[in-house]
Amino acid sequence: MVQSTCIHDGYYETMAPDASPGLLFLKSFLPAFDSLDPTTSLEPFFAPRAPILMCNNPPIPERTRLPSLESRRQQLKEFHHEVHTAWDIDLSSQDHTTSSNANGSHNNSEVEQADTRAPYVVPSNSGILKRTVMFESTSRTIFKDDPDEFAVKVREFNILELEGHSADDLQIVEMRIFVDAKPVQARAQQLRVAYVFGEGAREAEPQ
Repeated sequence: MVQSTCIHDGYYETMAPDASPGLLFLKSFLPAFDSLDPTTSLEPFFAPRAPILMCNNPPIPERTRLPSLESRRQQLKEFHHEVHTAWDIDLSSQDHTTSSNANGSHNNSEVEQADTRAPYVVPSNSGILKRTVMFESTSRTIFKDDPDEFAVKVREFNILELEGHSADDLQIVEMRIFVDAKPVQARAQQLRVAYVFGEGAREAEPQ
């Protein structure tokens, strides 16, 4: 089986409307994941019982995943992922698929260019689309109770395993976050804030 990989360099906001399904999923997921608005729901993006795994820690199960994110929203003033590079790997295609070079998105050497999204959507024999989306980013965190509004910046590497019956109903079946949360936790301790959901290998901004 030939796997096709679509790559986007730069901010997720600049992804083209005809980008691959996994990249478009990321473009819609990250604003919701970063949102501190309590009315923003993440449930549509996650399949039932989909875990979040952070480094070598035990998985964050469904019953505690959303409360953890809600706690983050209560504690933070600002949270945002600045994507540097994102990869969308089609795991369900049996043949060569295509990619677009628009707006910084490009394909690997085995993938031909195309003008539509149709070649991206090749279901497996089971009829389930399977994609792996990976992205490198820097996250920016500012706590509500920080009088200096000190931004803690960290590098992250995240992996989203996606499945769906079509490109429009992809959901996360597993999320893996590779991070070192110590800089964020250190800032929380300075502010005496119990921060329970740390993502990222974070480096504080130089003073």
